[in-house]
Amino acid sequence: MGVRHTESSLIIWTKAAETGAGVPAAQRKPDEVLKPIFGADRLYDAGDRGCASGPMDEIAALVRMMEPEETLEIRATDPSVGFDLAAWCRMTGQTLVKQQGDRYLLRKA
Repeated sequence: MGVRHTESSLIIWTKAAETGAGVPAAQRKPDEVLKPIFGADRLYDAGDRGCASGPMDEIAALVRMMEPEETLEIRATDPSVGFDLAAWCRMTGQTLVKQQGDRYLLRKA
């Protein structure tokens, strides 16, 4: 699976993909490739966008496409995403498995 939305930093791929760029080219060093650190089934990069810029809507859309027990790793450098993500998980029944730095691991219920 591959999804790319050029107006935002929405870039998704499945575990089967060996490479890919999760950070928009304007924010990424030429030789930098975003790689999952939790071994998740899918990866979403919100970059530096806060929740007012729409990453929670995009995360919700991704989770709707996932199978139960699949995992989604989220990279978000804006700390507001962590707070909103935890609250969203509680409200929707998803599991926020862990957080490390700017990475979050979510499991679909």
